[in-house]
Amino acid sequence: MLISVLDQLQLNRHMLSAKEKEIAEYIIQNKNTILNINIRELALKTGSSTSTITRFCKKINCDSFVDFKIKLSREAEPPEEEASVFTKVQKLYTHVVQSTAEMVKQEQVEEVVQLIKTSRRLLVFGLGSSGLSALEFKYRLMRMNIIIDAITDSHMMLMNASLLGKNDLIIGLSNSGTTQEVIDALKVGREQGASVVGITNFDHTGLTDVSDIVLFTPSIHRNNDEHFINSQLSIIYVLDIISMLLLEDQSMLQARRNTLKALYKNRE
Repeated sequence: MLISVLDQLQLNRHMLSAKEKEIAEYIIQNKNTILNINIRELALKTGSSTSTITRFCKKINCDSFVDFKIKLSREAEPPEEEASVFTKVQKLYTHVVQSTAEMVKQEQVEEVVQLIKTSRRLLVFGLGSSGLSALEFKYRLMRMNIIIDAITDSHMMLMNASLLGKNDLIIGLSNSGTTQEVIDALKVGREQGASVVGITNFDHTGLTDVSDIVLFTPSIHRNNDEHFINSQLSIIYVLDIISMLLLEDQSMLQARRNTLKALYKNRE
């Protein structure tokens, strides 16, 4: 599946200059009306030049501004009347899930699953909201009899990473890909021989540079809705896929059943 122009815009954001990022921001905020203006009008509205816009387009794999508009027209949604909060949240969730499904590469996810199944020890690193996702993933995989820990403290990340070896695996979660504490710990783990998987929104970051495999997820920033606060939805979607693939292993499925049985029995 070809990656969309909005995906390209997100993934390559860290390669853009300051002015090019302003152009990207304007496009995100006006993606449904940008199709009606020409390159000179966009240059005027963004305080840039036509040559800057052309360079911007090439950085997101478009031959020209016209090529960019053609690709964007396939993705732009028609303007809608003001919807209720219930409808708006439903559509935002649908958009995030669909965008994640389009961005995630099946072969890479399957490779991560294989690494999890063969690793001696698995650590998941994350701070803030990503730390909560790391803990959720830990509780799931513990029930599959996988040796895993979720680390949400920067000092503990460094200490645990320093004790890893070549048969171990670290998964680093960071929407921005620039969470320095996570990046530093991943570097330490990689130096010890551990494999590193990154889950993030953006390419060309410290997180992607240190990762052996990167699973990209869409940024909620693309929705252009300041009220939408669930920054972990796309990451949870990816963790759901990984969990479901792991449960295709009968021994892991049985282990999960055993833990659930023990919990239900204890409630009786």
